[in-house]
Amino acid sequence: MRLQPETIRLGAQEWKVRPLTLRQVQEIEPILMSSVAESKGNVAAAMAIVAIALARDHAEATSSLGDIEATAPEIGSAMATVLRLGGFVETPAQGDAGLGEA
Repeated sequence: MRLQPETIRLGAQEWKVRPLTLRQVQEIEPILMSSVAESKGNVAAAMAIVAIALARDHAEATSSLGDIEATAPEIGSAMATVLRLGGFVETPAQGDAGLGEA
């Protein structure tokens, strides 16, 4: 099944993001690998991953990404969306309940 665009929200901003290109996936992979090696969360890595996703259709947003008033959970959620769009994490199949959902 082909992935559909998703909306990323940070603070009062939102952007529609298409599934990632192979070039974007290649740019994200080393960031993920270095984050795994550090074995801890990293807001800077999450921001870099979101910026890569925004660069194709919303280039103007990447330069001001750090100035957006947003919380750590919001950037984490935005990064998770990008990782789904790049195929790094599975998208739950329709009808499948996630953790805590029924």
